[in-house]
Amino acid sequence: MKKHLILIFLFLSIYIFSQNIKCETTDYVKNIDNREYSTYQYINSSYSQSRPLIIFITSSDIFMKVHEKVPIIFSSKQEYTDVYLLGIKNFNKNNIDQLDEKIIKNFIDDIIKYRNFHNLQQNNIEFISSRVSYLEDNNLCKFLNCKRVR
Repeated sequence: MKKHLILIFLFLSIYIFSQNIKCETTDYVKNIDNREYSTYQYINSSYSQSRPLIIFITSSDIFMKVHEKVPIIFSSKQEYTDVYLLGIKNFNKNNIDQLDEKIIKNFIDDIIKYRNFHNLQQNNIEFISSRVSYLEDNNLCKFLNCKRVR
C-alpha cells in the first residue's frame, strides 16, 4: 500500500508541476529603415531548459503563406519545439544586403533575449545563428517532421 501511495504521489507531482507550453506570436509588418518584415514564433513543448529551436528566414510572400501552417503541420514527435520565422520584403538569400543583415541580427537578438528571460540554454549568438535555415518555398516539411494533415 505504501508503494502505491508513493507511486500515486509521484504521478500527481509530475502532472501538477509539469509545464506544457503552446504559444504563437505574430508581428506583422514591422519596419527598419523603410524595409518591411514580419516575425512569427511558435512553441509547443513540455517546458525544459534545453528546448531545441529552428529559425526560418524567408521573403514576406512565403512568410504569409507558411506562418499559419506551422501549428497545423507541427508534429509532437518533432525534433524542434520552438519555431521562429522571419519574413523580409524582397528577401533573396543569395543577395543579402546590410539592411537584411541588420534585420536578421535584431531578430536573433530578440530570440536570445527571450531565451535568456525564460532561462533556456544555448543562448549565445553562435549557437542561435547556427539554427538558421533559409526557406525558399512553402514546403516546411523539408525541415520539420510534419504530421499528416487529413
